[in-house]
Amino acid sequence: MKAFLLAAGFGTRLRPLTLHRPKPLVPVCGLPMLDYALALVQRHGLGGAVVNAHWLPEQVAAWAAAQSVPLTVSVEAPAILGTGGGLRKALPDLSERFVVVNGDILCDVDLRALLDAVPEAGAAMALRVLQSGERYGVVASDGEVVTDLVGLARCAARGTEDRSTHFTGVHAMSRAALQRVPAQGEACVVRSAYTELVPQRLVAARPHAGTWFDVGTPAAWLRANLEALRGTLSLPIDPWSRVGWGVDARGREHGRRDAVASVQPAGAAWIGPGAVVEPGAVLGPDVVVGAGAVVRSGARLARAVVWDGVVVPPEVALRGGCVHDGGVLAIDAP
Repeated sequence: MKAFLLAAGFGTRLRPLTLHRPKPLVPVCGLPMLDYALALVQRHGLGGAVVNAHWLPEQVAAWAAAQSVPLTVSVEAPAILGTGGGLRKALPDLSERFVVVNGDILCDVDLRALLDAVPEAGAAMALRVLQSGERYGVVASDGEVVTDLVGLARCAARGTEDRSTHFTGVHAMSRAALQRVPAQGEACVVRSAYTELVPQRLVAARPHAGTWFDVGTPAAWLRANLEALRGTLSLPIDPWSRVGWGVDARGREHGRRDAVASVQPAGAAWIGPGAVVEPGAVLGPDVVVGAGAVVRSGARLARAVVWDGVVVPPEVALRGGCVHDGGVLAIDAP
């Protein structure tokens, strides 16, 4: 396989949403985040992928089985193996060069260019300019290779060193580079392989100026949903291509009304296939209703997301937040 999708983490910062689903299966505009990661891999013609799993692994396995492309699920048990250990476990299933994509990051990194940048026996990192207020650790480069890995490893810069960037979490490696990770147990790929590669100038630096969204907290997750709904977040899949029926931010209808014929949303609304919105429910502005969900008459939703298969009781009045597998969560809406 030419790609590895990270999906084993606990999603601690996104709780309580991740108490019932692995973080990469939490939906953004009706689709699991892993759908977007896999679509990015497919966009660049990389074939199938290895997906690791630890927290609620049966859900990741079920998702993989439902895909139309070849996927291998690498279950980490009884202990989670980390970003390095999980990769090392999957080494027999990986190609000579492969890309690694975080299942909880929404992005449009050029994976093919990243693969092409990998030096012999080395790796390549996609780097992004730090935005105002962000606190990611600095990963500097000299335009060719990584020269400072958040202070963990350095090499001398050849020319001007750019210290305005951070690691996106998307990278590519050679099998030789991955073999620097300990063969057994939990390991971080950055603190093992990359700390050895950087001093040897074996980590190419590739700038990324496109979409990159860290879906780390409930507030960030809600923002990602609303931006996708409003069309301000470019994604590898157009969510409107998978809608049951809906109205975008420009007032254009998509799909077929079917079970939501009586709905007149105030503003953008994405309603998944098989969802039912009963007469008397009030939607909008900016609402996502997942596939197979039911919104009872009397419920009032604005700037809100309903997960697939969930029933929204008639007494729910939510202006900012979500109705998920575990109940109702109010979130300050952007």
